[in-house]
Amino acid sequence: MASKKDFAKFYNDHIDRIYRFVFFRCRDRELAEDLVSEIFLKALDHFADFDETMGKAAWLMTIAKNHVANYWRDRKVTTPLTFVDESGEEEEAEFLGLKQALNAWQKTKDTSLVYELLAKIEPNEAEIVTLHYLIGYSYLEIAERRGASAGAIKVAAHRALKKLRKFL
Repeated sequence: MASKKDFAKFYNDHIDRIYRFVFFRCRDRELAEDLVSEIFLKALDHFADFDETMGKAAWLMTIAKNHVANYWRDRKVTTPLTFVDESGEEEEAEFLGLKQALNAWQKTKDTSLVYELLAKIEPNEAEIVTLHYLIGYSYLEIAERRGASAGAIKVAAHRALKKLRKFL
């Protein structure tokens, strides 16, 4: 049976990677912190039942991936956002919304380029690139998670990068 001390070490070893993984998917610091805390609470609830045949990093990443997917699936926008200028005219509201969207895009165009490029390759390749280059997992950790060899993951990452370079 795992102890609190074991979980504390496990938490400290993985908090940075899980936070980066979640933040990369939601791009909101407060939301990422909330989701990460929920992920580690789930992990704590099932830490004693952990199957030692699976790597702990892969197990935790599976929890994180599923939790983030569930969050976005369950998120519902109940009211449409409207932009109204000071005079209250709706025609101007459309222009104001466009202007705000353009300003937001300017601030995040580098991030958008990354997302745009990752969308052009296969989802499995994009996941490997994200896990290794953006989050910092080693080839071995990704291989454990995916049930493949580290060499196969390294080759897949190299091929994915070659594809990405063609789009630049």
